[in-house]
Amino acid sequence: MKVILGIVGEKLAGKDTAAKYLEDKYGAFHIKFSQLLDEILEILDMEKSRRNEIDLGLGLRDIFGPEVLYQALKKRVAEAPNDLSVINGIRMNEQEKIIKELGAKIIYVTAPVETRFSRYMHRHEKVDDGKMNFEQFKKQEETEATEVGIPKLGERADFRIDNTGRVEDLFEKLDGIMKNLNIKM
Repeated sequence: MKVILGIVGEKLAGKDTAAKYLEDKYGAFHIKFSQLLDEILEILDMEKSRRNEIDLGLGLRDIFGPEVLYQALKKRVAEAPNDLSVINGIRMNEQEKIIKELGAKIIYVTAPVETRFSRYMHRHEKVDDGKMNFEQFKKQEETEATEVGIPKLGERADFRIDNTGRVEDLFEKLDGIMKNLNIKM
């Protein structure tokens, strides 16, 4: 039986680290919502920036409907040979709804804004990383359509991880969730 986990969390809360751990230790198929957008941006020879991802995602939703990217994601998960799939980067109610329809359990990974800003200043995953000050970082979270609903999604999650400690602490919490779900390596 296929098990699907969805990961929701604010930017730089530790979603990617959590998903990578589940991929490495438990053999999960791992896909990010933004991965589909990044593939399109690459084909278009455009920068993989947060702004471009947001604009492309919102544009596709406006033109093709709110479920367009989720249908593509659902197809990828269905085609994956793995018994465990991790869908990373849930940001919208529609994403949560579709993932729940697949029977997914949702994990909310969170950390204080100060901790996440510190991580932002040291990350170089996207071309625009490290270019905002703390106030801009915080304001983006409070105003961007892709960010404002995350705490509410977190409230509805099946599991919550406060990722304020060491990476080993995050891994222990994930192992506890996997044990709770009776998923073995």
